[in-house]
Amino acid sequence: MGFDYLASEQTLFSNSDAFEIDYVPGLLPHRENQQKEIANAVRPMFHGRSGEVVLVRGGPGIGKTAAVRRVLMDLDTVDEATNISWVYVNCWRFNSSYKIVVEIAHLLGHQFTHNKNTSEIMDEIKKIVAAKDGIVFAFDEIDKIEDYDFLYFILTEIHRKTLLLVTNDYNWGDKLDERIKSRLTPEVLEFKSYEPFEIKDIMKERVKYGFYQNVWNTDAFDEIAKKAAEYDDVRAGITLLKVAGEIAEQSGSRKVTLQHAQEAVNKTSAFKIKMTSDLAEEEQHVLEICKNNSGKTTGELYATYAELGGQKSMKTFSRNLQRLETKKLIKLDATGEGFAGKSSIITYIGDEKRLTEF
Repeated sequence: MGFDYLASEQTLFSNSDAFEIDYVPGLLPHRENQQKEIANAVRPMFHGRSGEVVLVRGGPGIGKTAAVRRVLMDLDTVDEATNISWVYVNCWRFNSSYKIVVEIAHLLGHQFTHNKNTSEIMDEIKKIVAAKDGIVFAFDEIDKIEDYDFLYFILTEIHRKTLLLVTNDYNWGDKLDERIKSRLTPEVLEFKSYEPFEIKDIMKERVKYGFYQNVWNTDAFDEIAKKAAEYDDVRAGITLLKVAGEIAEQSGSRKVTLQHAQEAVNKTSAFKIKMTSDLAEEEQHVLEICKNNSGKTTGELYATYAELGGQKSMKTFSRNLQRLETKKLIKLDATGEGFAGKSSIITYIGDEKRLTEF
């Protein structure tokens, strides 16, 4: 392939949307089994029955959201004779029952929610869904919700449904109201971290989706793939691909070279690529304390938290620390001391840059 397109377009990107944070590719390498499990949870609705409740769980940047959204999008290709709808809600953006039911109503085509309360909107949703063969509810970042009245409503009032609940938090559900917990009983679908070769395969596919053919030098791509494996986060690698491509364009190059890749890595490594945009306010506060007190114990950090006006219990504080570790923003090293031998040394890793800011 020649480079005539560069003369007029002056771009290495064939589809810049492929590097957006919410882009869902047609192919998800190394997540085929998980997609099949999600699809199997939906399958009973095609036979007039309710689907499953699935808790999709795992660390950040390992394909949970993409796998769920890919299955939802594939539902749109099913025979139109089957009237099964789906809604996807990010609970970081819509973090209360009222906000969630308003969003669901809008996604289902009911826009007249102004001046209606939560219960009234729930009634409208129930009427809309009753006319369908089934509905799939996908709630991403379910741990960010302030209240779960909407979940009780779905569990008790909506028939022929599938529930997909996505979270990074391995403790999510522990403190749910018993009336919800007893009805939920989800199947757990675990997403494990990618192996380095899997990250490389995924990034190769993204290059195919987003760049013109043959613009990446092999050593440049390998450099980016290696860094993504170090971060253990595919999203970080995809961002680095985009940054390296932009650097190459800005220099007037027709190839992404090793130098461009190294510049991208250097540009980003100064402020660790971390997804802090999905942290709740309380988690942000705890992370700031960790940043200013790195190397101290859990008890010492909790004392600082209390001095600064923190109202949560030690147990809740510790749970927030565990969430931050899951998101690779801090590291917990058990000391074997403290109450029940559960004290840890907290090491701050970094949160200075969000992927969406590049």
